[in-house]
Amino acid sequence: MGITTRDLGAADADELAALMTRIEIDHPTGFCLGAGEIRELMAGKVGNVFEGAFDGDELVAYTGILPGHPDDTGLRINLFGDVDPARLGEGVGTLMLARALERSRVLHADIAPRVPGAFVTAALAGRADQADLMARAGLRQGRHSFLMTAPLDRRAEAAPPTGYSVTAFDPQSAEEVRQAHNTAFAGYPDRPDTGADFWAMFVVDAAHARHALSVVARDAGGRVAAYVLAHEYVVPPSGGPGPEVHVPYVGTLPAHRGRGLATGLLGEVLRRASEAGYVTASLHVDTENPTGALGVYERVGFRALYRQDSYVLDDPPIGARRGR
Repeated sequence: MGITTRDLGAADADELAALMTRIEIDHPTGFCLGAGEIRELMAGKVGNVFEGAFDGDELVAYTGILPGHPDDTGLRINLFGDVDPARLGEGVGTLMLARALERSRVLHADIAPRVPGAFVTAALAGRADQADLMARAGLRQGRHSFLMTAPLDRRAEAAPPTGYSVTAFDPQSAEEVRQAHNTAFAGYPDRPDTGADFWAMFVVDAAHARHALSVVARDAGGRVAAYVLAHEYVVPPSGGPGPEVHVPYVGTLPAHRGRGLATGLLGEVLRRASEAGYVTASLHVDTENPTGALGVYERVGFRALYRQDSYVLDDPPIGARRGR
């Protein structure tokens, strides 16, 4: 029987989670979710799309398309996906990537046709088959990131500099922290999506968010100066046994950099996680982060576990596309 494709919904979440787990056992992806997390992501934003490839009734591959928040510089659309390790080399990945890129072009035209689009995905460094797949689909290699981990067996408190107050993340101040995040990462290459809908879905209301472990530093005037957020996923990103705390965002506003805030706050999050029974911490970092984040993470005990390479397909504004 030939391969068929269709959109995936909440009823497919258990089967998709099982496929993601099989893939993760074969090789790390940085995107392995539990069934509940998949359902949450499917429902979190209208533009989020998951598609599956089936051999009969068996799910053998999937793609996820997650549009970002457009601005004057463009629209970033993140793509995820992979193939059951038992079905590699059969052309299923080629089929699904082509379909995902075409679907992304449609979303670009619907969401923000007047600005350029960037369709972005990632692959494990050293996977020649994935690199070849990206090249054949027209994607160029972009930046690189490490998945880093740190053990939490001996975790001393690292206090931030004097002059700042530190509290746990309060959902009531979520919009203020989001605005601070936008300021902290303004002009940053490949900056993450920080639209209000994404922030609510991923940071404020998500089941994986751990607000009691997340911390925010404020200056003497009560303004957000820095923050470190903490999450916990059903499948630990490091592939270890867990429990594992994951740190998705570390940010310091420009006026407060160079004072040890990021190091102090990160140390505080790790201390809280250790006391709460977590055994490992993980995070992703751009290997050429312009703020020097890699050095900060290494100083508090993080070490690189594996590297991922990003791949990008640039899509011109729709008018320019039609004029080619």
